[in-house]
Amino acid sequence: MSLSESERAFVDAARVGRMATADANGRPHVVPVCFALVSDILVTPIDEKPKVVGGVELRRVRDIDENPFVAVVVDRYSEDWEALRWVQIRGRADLLSPDEEGHADAIAKLRAKYDQYADHALEDRPLIRVVPGHTVSWRS
Repeated sequence: MSLSESERAFVDAARVGRMATADANGRPHVVPVCFALVSDILVTPIDEKPKVVGGVELRRVRDIDENPFVAVVVDRYSEDWEALRWVQIRGRADLLSPDEEGHADAIAKLRAKYDQYADHALEDRPLIRVVPGHTVSWRS
């Protein structure tokens, strides 16, 4: 399934989303993520920001290995409730390794969106790739 033009524009402009994963037992886990869209695929890096454990040991990566179904919510809150909006992308996630086709394009999109990634060695790290299966959105 693909995003509508309106959903794509909203998601492209957003700076942060929340990714929900669940392990094999269905225990949920939600984290804020930086992301970019490459066609209709959402990618989010396993970057170098300080973490308690290493990249592939992150809870979200372990969850995806056990249960690839994820949801990503991109939203806008405002005290003016006429401006509220959200897009939820539900799909299957996996890891896009540095040697796979599309990895370099995904990194270029992430760096174009986030200046902070200019000095991160994203080329050496896998990315989380989310292929949308269903998209739901709402706005006032």
